[in-house]
Amino acid sequence: MGADSDREPLVASETAAATVQAPSAATALQTSKALEYVPPPYFDAHSRVPTWLQPWIADTFNFVVIHYNLWVLPFLVLFYYLYKNGHGIFIVAMVALYIPRFLDGSERTANGRPWKWLWDSPLWRFCTHFLGIVIVREQELDASKRYIFGFHPHGILILSRLATYGGCWEKVFPNIAARLLGASAVFYVPLAREICLWLNAVDASRSTAEKVIKSGKSVLVYPGGVPEIFLMEPDSKENKIMLKSRLGFVKLAIRHGAELVPVFIFGEKWLYNVWTPPPKVVAFFRKTLKFPLIVFWGRFLWLPKKLPEGKTFGVVYGKPIPTTLNTDPSDDEVQAMHAQYVAEVERIFEQYKVKFGYDADETLVIV
Repeated sequence: MGADSDREPLVASETAAATVQAPSAATALQTSKALEYVPPPYFDAHSRVPTWLQPWIADTFNFVVIHYNLWVLPFLVLFYYLYKNGHGIFIVAMVALYIPRFLDGSERTANGRPWKWLWDSPLWRFCTHFLGIVIVREQELDASKRYIFGFHPHGILILSRLATYGGCWEKVFPNIAARLLGASAVFYVPLAREICLWLNAVDASRSTAEKVIKSGKSVLVYPGGVPEIFLMEPDSKENKIMLKSRLGFVKLAIRHGAELVPVFIFGEKWLYNVWTPPPKVVAFFRKTLKFPLIVFWGRFLWLPKKLPEGKTFGVVYGKPIPTTLNTDPSDDEVQAMHAQYVAEVERIFEQYKVKFGYDADETLVIV
């Protein structure tokens, strides 16, 4: 992977009623203050780091970041070493010091425990440049309002999160504070919990989401959740997302008068090879071990593959959908707003699929 030192962030259409250029097969944006943003590389033309060394540094950083779920291994090795050498007291001391922080409940608060230096660090440009992320915002958002951003599809490792790190979020949505809702189970895993909190995530429970909205912040949510991962088929013409029965985030928006922003993630399905085990094996893991099984790999274990020629990894933020404040919305009201939201997700997919390298005959299937 080379560092494209001359590649500058592309900011298209910063004026009202502007147009973002797209391939002729895709419909061009013609909304107020539309924007297309390509995060710049970490190394620029004036970097003192030798050109031959830059790809090695970038690949090493990407490998370490992508495999964050393995960071616990060095600690286990350290604990084993201390135990075998008669220093068990140090293990007890470290665990005792960590327990209060582990049990402080930060994940169930409106603010969480974000570490701005980490999630805003330019080091994330190693990842965004490697993946070639293109971020499209169809419309500028009013920072005085609250929004619920629904991201589809979930993705195996949720690499779309990278589009919110390293200053990307502030560039696309300045002055809009938001928190990402993360699976509750993650916050029971030592170290992984801290990383999620540092990166702006809080628990995905309804009560926590309510706290975030009430505090004046916006919410980022993946409605399909983990089950949506198993719908991903990289070579299929059908792109499935789990949305038909996902009504909770819509109801939350209505209850607080927040606007819904549909977000579609293009190209993530091509970043990994996926093998689907026999149905009986999958059923065993789900029913007996209570753990979903998916087998996937990229380059060097889980480092994403290079995208095929003509394919692009991108995130498209659609136009906000206003809701009418109702603290106790009826089922019909929720269903009607949900139908409007689904229609916008379908529009985004159809409008941009060719731009990001999908075949013209590929379809979006709502399950």
